[in-house]
Amino acid sequence: MTTFTISWMNEVWLVWSVLQLPLILLVDNLELYPERLWKPSGSPLHFAYGAKQDYIAEFNDPIPQWSAATASGHDSWMGLFCHLEVIFALPIILFTIFRLGIQRRGTSGAHELVMLVYAFEAAFTTLTCMNDVLYWDSAVYPAALKQKLLTNMYAPFFVIPSILFVDMASRILGRFREADALLAEKKTR
Repeated sequence: MTTFTISWMNEVWLVWSVLQLPLILLVDNLELYPERLWKPSGSPLHFAYGAKQDYIAEFNDPIPQWSAATASGHDSWMGLFCHLEVIFALPIILFTIFRLGIQRRGTSGAHELVMLVYAFEAAFTTLTCMNDVLYWDSAVYPAALKQKLLTNMYAPFFVIPSILFVDMASRILGRFREADALLAEKKTR
């Protein structure tokens, strides 16, 4: 029989998932859509393209400027991260929204395990980006700009998944402890 964990943290993870959805679909992977849908002024997704261009103009962050055409020798890992986001993270985010937001059932052990792996992937890929920032040319990216990017733009996408990881790990550990206690009780009978 499946048991579900109901916790106030589920609301936090629901909000996180809802916020991740437009970031995955409209920011990080905008270029997956046909160009006619986002690049020309007046196109349906041009607002997302405009927001991304404004961010790039303000910070000159090369990570969101990545494309297969510009990858030669630098940030070639970014394509892998984009594919991971669409193939792995997006289905988990959609399922989490369904489970926690629509069904309101809480998390099962299997869902917690998938969320644990998702949290690790999200934190690790962000940490990789943060590490990359540290090696950018200081003549182009002064220390103050790097600090702003690291703390304001990247840190939340590392810290929040790290908290999610700890929450899911503690839930799974609790399930193991409960199962161990039941087995111990069964042996004493």
